[in-house]
Parts: sequence; C-alpha cells; structure tokens
Amino acid sequence: MDEKDPRQGHASSDIHILPPSPYTDVRKSSFIKGKLPPENEEILPKNKNVEKPRTSFLYDPRRKTLLGRSSLNWARLALFYTIFYFCLGMFFVILLTAFAWMLDREVPRYYNRDSTMAVRTTATVVGMGFRPQPEIDDSLIRITSDPHQQIRIASSLRLYRDVYLIQRNDAKIEECSEVEPASELVPGTACSFNWFHIVNTADHPCSDNNMYGFKNEEPCVLVKLNKVYGWTPSKGPLPPRIQDLRNIHSNKSVSKPDVYITCEGSNPADKDALHDVKYYSVGKPSGSIKYGIIPNYYFPYRNAPDHVQPFVLVQFKNLPLNRLISVTCRAWEPGMEHDSKAMRGMVAFQLFRSHLIEKPNIDDR
Repeated sequence: MDEKDPRQGHASSDIHILPPSPYTDVRKSSFIKGKLPPENEEILPKNKNVEKPRTSFLYDPRRKTLLGRSSLNWARLALFYTIFYFCLGMFFVILLTAFAWMLDREVPRYYNRDSTMAVRTTATVVGMGFRPQPEIDDSLIRITSDPHQQIRIASSLRLYRDVYLIQRNDAKIEECSEVEPASELVPGTACSFNWFHIVNTADHPCSDNNMYGFKNEEPCVLVKLNKVYGWTPSKGPLPPRIQDLRNIHSNKSVSKPDVYITCEGSNPADKDALHDVKYYSVGKPSGSIKYGIIPNYYFPYRNAPDHVQPFVLVQFKNLPLNRLISVTCRAWEPGMEHDSKAMRGMVAFQLFRSHLIEKPNIDDR
C-alpha cells in the first residue's frame, strides 16, 4: 500500500477557519470615529466617558497635588520668588542709597533758570498763595454775619499762623536789612520775620481779637509768594503799574527792587464793586491803599529751618451783599511774568458776603 505524504494538502472538508478574534480584529477606522464593531460593544462598559471630579484640580488625592503642583514643586517655586524679590529689593535700596548720597539735603542741584521752572520762559516761575482757605480745593472765602461761620473761617487762618508764621524763641534767626540781607546770612539762619511784625497790636484790624477782620465783615486775606530756592527780585526798571502808583516815571534800573503786591477785581464789574482795599505789610504796618511791599532783603530763600515766608495782609472793606466777587492779586518786580492760564506771578480767589437770615418765632396758639 502506498503511504500518503503528510505534506500533501488535506481535503477542504478537513480545513477549519477560526472566527476573527474580538480582541484583535478591530478596524482602525472604528477607533478613529470612536465606535466599535457591533460584536465588540459588550466588551467595554456602557459609560465610556467617565468624568473626573472637578475638585481634583484643587487637590488630587491620588497624585497628592495642590492646584496641579506637588509640595516639592511649590517649595521650589516659593524659594525662587523669595530670592528673586529679595535681590530686586536690595537693588532698589542700593540705588536709593546712592542717589541720596549724591544729592545735597540743603541745596538742590538744579534751581531757578537751571531747572525746569524756566521752561518756555526767560524768568523763574514764581507762584503765589492765599489764606484763609478752609477747603483746600476751594478758593471761595465766605464773609457772613453768622458767628459760627466767622469762628470757623478765623480758625483756619489762626491755625496757619500758629504753624507757619511764628518763629520759636530758640529759632536761629537774625535781623535782616539793606546792609545785611538774607543772602549774607550764615547757612541755616533765617531772617527775623513773623506774624507780629505786621499785626503788632491787639487793636490791629487783622488781629486775633477782631477775628482777622471777619468779625466786622471786613476780611483780611493773607497773600504771599511761594518758596523758591535762591530766587531774588531781578534788576531793572520798575513795572509801569508800580510807577503809576508811586507817581514816578523813570526807566532807571533798580539794583535791589522790592516786591509789590496789588489786588483788584478780575472783571470790570468786580473792579467797580471792589473799591475799598487796604494793604498791611512789614514796611507799612499801619496800612496803605495802593499796594503792599515785601522788602528785597528778605530774599533769597535758602531752606533755613526757621524761615517764615514774607507776606502781605489785604483787607477788603464795604463788600456788597449777596454778590460774588472774583479777586486777582499780582506780584510786581522787574523780572516778574504774569500768566493767567498757568497762574504765574498771581493768585485768584472769590469773596462772597451774606447775612444770616433769622426766622421769626411764631408762637403756637
């Protein structure tokens, strides 16, 4: 009998084809679309999209992270920013110390025409101020017959006087004059000048007893120049306005001119209503109806601790009732420039006089 070779092919009936495995025969396109063949749907659970709890971002107990960072990561981050901000702060302190060491505490490096105060002008810009000013952002001065309002306004001027216009008994001061001006003083020494150089008696119209004129509805307004280091009145002929007031007409240059203060209505109608003005200054404590004077020997200002800025008291009399009056005060000297927009060399405020209306008492019957 012939034996059959086992390597020969078997009959077709002996061949068995295994069914496709559900774990291997998965089409690629099904995974791309996110779907499985029907025969494999039972393998995966029905809830395919299992959402993580939202609080896991704040703290994940499995990874032990807080806001997505581990404790070691947070420690490294805190150490980095601590060193960074420490170095940044030390850099700022070093620069601040270097600048403070370079600058003089008594004399500014740039001032007057060498500073930005002389921008777009040939002269140093000098500003002015006034008191009383109960509200720092309000330029209205109320004159009233109400005693409570009078005390309130007078207290504002009294407080300013006590703080800025009185020199202590132990102050380092010297008498200034034409022969010994402020420019000849030892550094740190101020000219002897205070409130009582002008208001020298208790019966003065601007004294504390008269509530600085508010008691009689004739207010005294303090007008002054702002402190400008090293500024002195410029040489030259007097301004025409001052020449008219002094009844002199000369183009002769004045080597040491004084500073003159005048006040008038800002508008023609205000000028007509403001016709009774009196000036009290150190040169004329008894008063002048033309102008106030600040002598030249009180300048320049040199940052002395006990310095009192010279001023003029302007008293306004016979003010009309229930009428707002705008007042503009100007400083005059040969080099002074006036600019109404920037308020250079001038100051403006308003006066309003009113009476307290007393309500009649009606007896109930």
